[in-house]
Amino acid sequence: MGPAASAVVYDPNLALARAGGRADVRDGMLIGLLDVLDDPARGGRLLDVRCYRRERAACREAAHRAVGVARQAATPQLEALLRALEKALAAGDLTAAEHVGRHLPAAVDAVYAALGAARALDP
Repeated sequence: MGPAASAVVYDPNLALARAGGRADVRDGMLIGLLDVLDDPARGGRLLDVRCYRRERAACREAAHRAVGVARQAATPQLEALLRALEKALAAGDLTAAEHVGRHLPAAVDAVYAALGAARALDP
C-alpha cells in the first residue's frame, strides 16, 4: 500500500493536529478507538457481528461513539464504515449492519498497517 492509500486509511498529521500536537493524545485516541471496537469492558462489541442482533441498541451506541473517535483519530475509511454501521443499526436493518460489520476487521487491519508505515517514516 503506497503513501497515498495509507493517508486514506490513517492520516498521522491530521491525527496529530486534532490531538493538539500531542503525540500521546493522538496515540491514546487510536487505542481508544480499537478498544471501542473490540473491548467488551469499554462497550466494544462491533467486531462480533453476532452481537448486532442480541444487543442492537448497545451496538448502535458503540458505533456512534466509534464514529467520533475514528474522526478524531483521522481514520476516514474506518469512520465511513462505522457511520454506515450506525445508520443500519439505527434503521433496524440488521442484514445491512452485518454486511458492513464483516468489513470492520479488514479496516482495522488496514489501520494497523498504515500505523506501522507511519511509524517507520517517523524520525
